Amino acid sequence: MSTLKSDAVTAVSSNTSITIKGAGSGVVKLGDGELTFPDADGDANQVIKTNGSGALSFVTPASAGWNIIGTVVASDDASLTITGLDSTYDTYAIGLSDMECASNATPYLRVGDSGGVDSGASDYGYGVSGTSQAGAEESHGDTGASAIHLLSASTSTVSSAAGKGIGAMLFLHRPGDGTMQPCISGTVIPLWTSTSIYPLHVGGVRFSVITLDRVQFLWSTGNVKTGRMTVWGIAHA
Repeated sequence: MSTLKSDAVTAVSSNTSITIKGAGSGVVKLGDGELTFPDADGDANQVIKTNGSGALSFVTPASAGWNIIGTVVASDDASLTITGLDSTYDTYAIGLSDMECASNATPYLRVGDSGGVDSGASDYGYGVSGTSQAGAEESHGDTGASAIHLLSASTSTVSSAAGKGIGAMLFLHRPGDGTMQPCISGTVIPLWTSTSIYPLHVGGVRFSVITLDRVQFLWSTGNVKTGRMTVWGIAHA
């Protein structure tokens, strides 16, 4: 429980419609503004906000920069899923580090809502392109897929050999309750086979306006042997 006390103090701020009267008055008004105060250890500020019904709540505002929504480390898992995306941030970053597959496979990314991760046969579209270290160009796309592919050829796979896998930095370009279809872009570096690498650019979309609250990484077959997935919310103010 949090307690707000006032002892013979009056504070008026006309530009934010905040009024606090002295002890015994029982009056606290909070318009469009916020009351800020240090938390218990004095290291950060919290704010008192009102909802549409006028109820007060104590919250810690998001700090500027990249704020971690969640992170998960793979240990031979079928997939990695992070929830908690909402309307707080307009842009989310998705980092995939040291991802290895248990068997040769294509890396997939999916999104979903409170009902679960979407995996319908025509839920997604994507386009992937890149150039190998030898100068060979590769591209692949699809307008009806069960996931966003993070590889540039539908028939090629990342090797499960020791030392192979992928790394990626991807961005989701809307808040969880956005009005656009969820769209993702970014870069991927797959260690494709024993000698080939293809630095890639990826773009993908979920063909429906959903209240997105989760993202998922998985391989087309087999488990996620090792790796870490992290999602950050990027503050716009």
